[in-house]
Amino acid sequence: MDTITLQTLRTKGSKAIPDGKTLYLIVNSECKSVLVPPAEYAMLQEILEEFEDMKYIEERRHEKTVGWNTIFPKQKL
Repeated sequence: MDTITLQTLRTKGSKAIPDGKTLYLIVNSECKSVLVPPAEYAMLQEILEEFEDMKYIEERRHEKTVGWNTIFPKQKL
């Protein structure tokens, strides 16, 4: 991945940020932030949500299940 300095952002503004590339923002010789294109960020958020769902399912997999008929008992018409 490419890097960009805070000084470059100050002097060139948004023109210093190439379209569709992920960049590390370097401040005082340290990586302070990562600039990610919106589409990639959305994809990462979706993946994170999937992992959170999987974690939740794994945490509850030993719980006793409830049958469908208990939740929706047959009604007499």
